[in-house]
Amino acid sequence: MKILVVGAGVIGTVYGAQLGAAGHAVSVLAHGARTDEVARQGLRARDVVANAATDSPVAVLNQSDGETFDLVLVALRRDHFLSAAAQLAPLSGSPAVLFFRNNPDGRAGLPADLPGPTFLGFPGCRRHNEAGVADYALIAQQPTALEKAGYRRLDSFHRALESRGFAVRPTADMSGWLAYHTVFIASVCAALYHCQTDPQRLARDREQLSLMCRAIPEGFSALRKQGVLGLPRNLALLHARPMLPVAVRYWARSMRSPMGELAFAVHARRAEPEMRALARDVLGRLCHDDLPDAPRELLGAPG
Repeated sequence: MKILVVGAGVIGTVYGAQLGAAGHAVSVLAHGARTDEVARQGLRARDVVANAATDSPVAVLNQSDGETFDLVLVALRRDHFLSAAAQLAPLSGSPAVLFFRNNPDGRAGLPADLPGPTFLGFPGCRRHNEAGVADYALIAQQPTALEKAGYRRLDSFHRALESRGFAVRPTADMSGWLAYHTVFIASVCAALYHCQTDPQRLARDREQLSLMCRAIPEGFSALRKQGVLGLPRNLALLHARPMLPVAVRYWARSMRSPMGELAFAVHARRAEPEMRALARDVLGRLCHDDLPDAPRELLGAPG
């Protein structure tokens, strides 16, 4: 396939590099100094757990006028979705457009007038560093989530990732999945902000862990009352209300482990404005008279 990556931060770099290594022709839409570096060095990614590097040469496009692609991977924050749509409007050939970041509004949050059918997904890795090489860590408990659509180009994307060792989980309701994931990640990051993004400190703070582990299922319950489907099964099992003591022990152990830093704390530090905006989104979506106490306390108070 011919693939265009929009957003050459860590996520765009990691997935673009894997797609290039899988034999697909990858281009990056130019945006600022980062794409000057990509033009010189290609996309360079490194799995910091496996210590495995992937380097892929790519083309850099200054504009998309008249270009034809099979798939466009939009790895931008949602506040850049509209500008991405304007950049993509001149594309030919009706490419599949895959939005691949936090987006609590799901399909309702996508811009109109895109050049092809739109899909939702979410990466199965956490970013670590973006100084030339995009260091990342795969999250075993959260494979790459991809909208189950029966669409050939999306299936090719799925197969390419699996050929590179990335687990992929087809998801029937990605809009709902993204809403539930927002509750989860906003809660974890809020707890980390209360502990100055120190996962070891959070592991020792059982009061804060308990608040986090109450806020997550209470937020999930509020979404279910709104009729939102798509709750990820692993989160549903761990964060069922009777599992509170188990969840607290699980997260204490996780925050003490290297993955507490790699999977959560680094992300909380580097994406703080985005994570705090997600917390406001959760509160806004659940804002009614019977808003559960734990989400209000955890997400509503400054860290």
